Amino acid sequence: MTSSDRNREEAAQRVTVLGGGAWGGTLAWLLTENGVESVRLYRRPGAAFDKLLSSRELLEPLPVRLSESCSITSDLGEALDGAEIVILACTSSSMAAVVKQVSQVMSDSRSSRSTFVSVVKGLDPGSLKRMSEVAAEALGTDRVLALSGPNLAFEIRSGLPCAAVVAHKNLSLAQYVQHSLSTPGFRLYASEDIAGVELGGTLKNVIAIAAGASDGLKLGVNAKSALLTRGLAEMVRLSANLGARPNTLFGLSGMGDLIATCQGPLSRNYRIGMYLAENASLEEALEKVGSVAEGVQTTNSVCELSKKLDIDLPIALQVQATLKGTTTPKDSIMTLMSRPLAKE
Repeated sequence: MTSSDRNREEAAQRVTVLGGGAWGGTLAWLLTENGVESVRLYRRPGAAFDKLLSSRELLEPLPVRLSESCSITSDLGEALDGAEIVILACTSSSMAAVVKQVSQVMSDSRSSRSTFVSVVKGLDPGSLKRMSEVAAEALGTDRVLALSGPNLAFEIRSGLPCAAVVAHKNLSLAQYVQHSLSTPGFRLYASEDIAGVELGGTLKNVIAIAAGASDGLKLGVNAKSALLTRGLAEMVRLSANLGARPNTLFGLSGMGDLIATCQGPLSRNYRIGMYLAENASLEEALEKVGSVAEGVQTTNSVCELSKKLDIDLPIALQVQATLKGTTTPKDSIMTLMSRPLAKE
């Protein structure tokens, strides 16, 4: 038996998704549709949970219906009981609170050897740590992985193929999750560079806001190409200083996700930039998007890191100024274009 065959036989069959938003709901639907034996979707108690439980429909960004084989619960203990893999699909601002609650529920449970997978693309606003770091500290385990890539939920729900990468310093553990969560249309690669994979998926959201503003201002393909290229350089620069391998940022979770997120309005962060270019305030832009755009908080965290580490991140700084309303998207572009000439 090959190692690949062995991994398939040992793949997890009890998966819990914590978070019923666009991405968490999509993953629960995707795994259920592709034969994972037991999928549980946890959502906090409230009106949204009640509506989901009665209709079994995930509405945004494209309506799909969860089959009866997917359990929907608002009981965290029930959701976690016996779970082999727990997918953390909350927001970056709520991750610390979520994993603290998970830790309390699991302290004397049968699920103490669960493997956790963060699919959250952001930094903790207080500590500036990556999501897997926040989760590992709260849960007291090193079995926390990161999954990231160009994964627009609308396209996945439409049945279109995509790929992503799952990472952990222990490659065997990454391969276990790879074989457990891969489907015919959702191809996963394994990586040992968890810092690079997480940071790639996180930092591209800042550049996506700038890309949306560029398109909103109708600056053209040349300007947007330059923006994405220099934006990727900023992503590599910061990630390398935070322990990532630079080459990882040229893979699926870096350049791949950057291309997808900056392509058009399927990305919430892109839409934020586009609305700002149309003279909307940040509050108005967020209201139009109607859901969390991680790039807004991430921009502030990235700019804090740039000061802390003394790293030059001119695009991120201009995005932050635009979000704060101290400059306009048009003036930010002019500021970037008038910087001193330099070597590439």
